[in-house]
This record gives sequence, structure tokens and C-alpha cells, in this order.
Amino acid sequence: MVSKSDLSSVIARAVSAGYEVYAPGKRNGKVYLEKADDGASPELDHVITVNGVKDILLPRCEPLADFNLTDVSIESIDAPAAGRVLLATRPCDAASLVILDAILLDPARDTRYARMREETVVVTVACSRADAACFCTSMGYGPHDETGSDVILLPAGDSYLVRPLTEKGKAFIGEVGLEADAGGEPDSPPQLTRTVRTEGLKAWLDENFESEKWRDVSINCIGCGACYYLCPTCHCFDITDEAGVARGRRYRIWDCCSFADFTKMAGHQPRVGRHARYRQRIMHKFKYTVDNVNLTACVGDGRCIRHCPVGVDIGEILESLPEGGAARRGGPEPGSREG
Repeated sequence: MVSKSDLSSVIARAVSAGYEVYAPGKRNGKVYLEKADDGASPELDHVITVNGVKDILLPRCEPLADFNLTDVSIESIDAPAAGRVLLATRPCDAASLVILDAILLDPARDTRYARMREETVVVTVACSRADAACFCTSMGYGPHDETGSDVILLPAGDSYLVRPLTEKGKAFIGEVGLEADAGGEPDSPPQLTRTVRTEGLKAWLDENFESEKWRDVSINCIGCGACYYLCPTCHCFDITDEAGVARGRRYRIWDCCSFADFTKMAGHQPRVGRHARYRQRIMHKFKYTVDNVNLTACVGDGRCIRHCPVGVDIGEILESLPEGGAARRGGPEPGSREG
């Protein structure tokens, strides 16, 4: 057991043991998962951080190689090797890593992501509360779910019960002086008020690629990409070069199916119109990933709902598709010009 006030000393001991520590911290009134120094105290009074663990393990801008055109050489840039700990993440974020693992590690292996995962310990703090955007239980998870965690800390009054779940987790708690809980009783998990019904969704998606309903449900989307950048399971990327006359650097950067140039090639755009790009987002998460790795690429964290600037609610849209209803909140009339 560890007291909530003692988590700052856990950070200090982890830093002393050579780990890079990422923990929730408050900036400009919002809580982000960010790098913590050995004097930091993690922010615990929040539902979920604005950003997710994807920011750390699949960075939004990642250098891959340096090249020199004078001597026609290229030198790879390795992924960071230092061990790191993601401290006080939420169960939905930990669960998202299992989805990313299934996509990025097998059968094609993303060696950079693999190295980051191998060097990372995930220490999850189970949820004490939820808000109206949370729907993890509808996706098969829960506020105290252990999926993807190496260690889970379960709230118990003013303390946390410490439960290592993997060999990596057992080794970590030993390094930072924590003891595994011998079987204490945690506080009851919060009851979610949001349920997203997905019965019949996959079958509908299988048969309705050309449905006119895609225009209706996408009517409010402005293609800003906020949902992608905040989603813990979205993983599309692009490769780009920044170069001078003779030297340059190649980067991997996040890409987003909401962007107008997503999948554009040789002057041709196969997904013309906002509705086609929004369709790609839903299809990728709830059909293609299911077909490919037998997992839905959504953990119900609700970030896309909380932070959408125009109030698009993916839960309402998922329910409306197989039911034949509309998921529209204002916006231009059907048939108006799309971006």
C-alpha cells in the first residue's frame, strides 16, 4: 500500500533508479501527461489527462534518419533506449496500448515503437470518478480494468493498493521500494452514466460503405483533427523530409484521416469530401481493425467528445448508424458544399 501523498517520493525514487517518469501535471488549468522531475507531485484530482500515452510511445514528430546527398549516405536515428515509467495513467489509456501492440508489433513490427514499449513500465491509477463523456464499459473495459497495465494502484481511502500484474511491474515496485498488496479491499469503482449501444454496428458497417448516412453524420465535422491527436488508439502517420541543398532529416509525423490531404497521391484524392474522410475514421476503428486484429480501436476514454470544438459526439454517431437515425446538431443543410 502507498499513500496518495507518497507518490511524489515514488517519482523521485524512479528518477534516481534511472527512469524517465511521465505523470499527470497541471498546466493552464488542464491536466496533461508530461515528463516529471524528481520533485514533482502527480496531479490526481482529475478524470483523465488531456493527452494520452500515445504521445510518449508514438511521438507526434519523430526523427528517423539523417541523410547527406553529397556523399549519398543515410544514418538511422535510434529510438530512445532509456527506461521510462508512465505513472498514474488511467485504465483506458493502458488498454489502448494493447490495441496499438496488436497493430504495430505483429505481423509487421514497428521496431521504434517496439523498443519504446519494451523500455516502458505502465503504472495505472484506477479511476475514482468518471464524467459524462466516459464510456469505457461500453467498449469492454472499466474504471478498475487491468488490461495493459504492469502495475495497477487501486484507491482505498487515502491510499492505493499496489498490485503488480507483470514481471516488469514486479521488478519496478521492487526498485522504488513499494510492496505488493496482500489482498486489501479497494474502494468501489465509479458507476458510469454513459452507455453507448453498438449492437449491430459492425454488421451495418460491413454492408453500408456507400450509404448516404455518412453525409448526415459528418455534417458538423470541420476536419480539424483534434479527435485524432487526442485519441489514444489512432496511429496513422506520414513520412516527411526536411532538407537543405545537401543535407536533411527524415521524420515520422502523425497524420489524420480528417485532413483534406490524407491519402492524397499523385494529384488524386480517393476520399473526396468530408463525409468520406469521416467514414474512414469510423470504419478504421470499428470495422477494419476488428477485421484485422479482432479488436475495436476505441477504449471509450471520451477525449474526442470532451474536446471537439463543434460538439461532435462519437457515441451518438455510433448509435445512430445501425438505427437509421441522424446524428446532427445544426450545421449546413444536406447538399451544401463540403470541405
